[in-house]
Amino acid sequence: MAKVLHTGDTHIGFRQYGLEERRDDFAKAFLQVVQLALDESVAAVIHAGDLFEDRTPGAEDLLATLQGLFTLKDAGIHFLGIVGNHEQRRGVQWLDFFEELGLAVHLRPDRAFELEGIPVYGLDFSGRREITPPTYADGVLVCHQLLDAVDLDGELPLEKLASCGTRIVLLGDYHEYREWRERYKNREILITYCGSTERWALDEVSERGVNIIDLKSGRLDRRRLKTRPFFYVRADEDPIQRLENSNIQNAVVVVYLASSQWTIAEIEKLGYERGALAVRVRDLRESPAQEAEPSIEIEFGDVEHAVTEAISRKSLSPLAREIDQIIRDLKIADSNVDHEVTALLERAWRAKA
Repeated sequence: MAKVLHTGDTHIGFRQYGLEERRDDFAKAFLQVVQLALDESVAAVIHAGDLFEDRTPGAEDLLATLQGLFTLKDAGIHFLGIVGNHEQRRGVQWLDFFEELGLAVHLRPDRAFELEGIPVYGLDFSGRREITPPTYADGVLVCHQLLDAVDLDGELPLEKLASCGTRIVLLGDYHEYREWRERYKNREILITYCGSTERWALDEVSERGVNIIDLKSGRLDRRRLKTRPFFYVRADEDPIQRLENSNIQNAVVVVYLASSQWTIAEIEKLGYERGALAVRVRDLRESPAQEAEPSIEIEFGDVEHAVTEAISRKSLSPLAREIDQIIRDLKIADSNVDHEVTALLERAWRAKA
């Protein structure tokens, strides 16, 4: 049985919300995938792109990655992968580096890797303009693109993918699990996204996991990953009451705020007092037209609170609030603020691209 573990969008190195704890979460999720591969006795781990959050992973990120890859190699499990848009570099890719070390195989569109008699091909991220996949006689294709079936602006039509000739298509780029069983020339084609291994964005509500696939029969089973809890408060709920009556210790709290009864500062303050790792408030309220800014009397010891309160009165976007958090995070050295903000803006731009 040619059983593989299909994963992708691990985004190792993502310092989400400017927190080292979240960077550690993404690395731990990858190592959890490695352990699952051992537990399931798979022949290979197939990674569908975005191994790293960006093209310049730090030493800690490389260490965690190498730890996982060496573990797989020692167990005789292949690591087959392609390059996603986040980590894509000019020239030599990180996957090429790991291949030179004998730890991975960089899958190619024109050269098959034979896995127990089944040809496996890979197509690196090819941009956001509409693409046509290569044509094959059989086997497995791994690619990192958005299907038009999950995004109206997706560059890869599902119909073209189903007719590319392979029996199985393993996808990355879209962060939620999806599965299609299409028919082409009287045979069934499995097309699936594995989803990300950690919540990369606030709206990624569903549980994270990986696919376990028998390449010969096409059977697919999901395996859940244990990840950092995200606690969601809907717009029609009382955020103060929910936070006061719930266990949010070490969780990322996400509040959709539609009422003017509470300020963002009040919600954030309560969330942190209750032990939350991070509190993110999505302000759904309409901004009052040219609301007069009240004067604020502050004492020296209250500067941080006063700044938080003043900012909460502004109609700032979620992106602007994340920039503010980076600037005021004392754990981030002044010399690193510019890099962190630039990386955040790059991620926001790529997410909209």
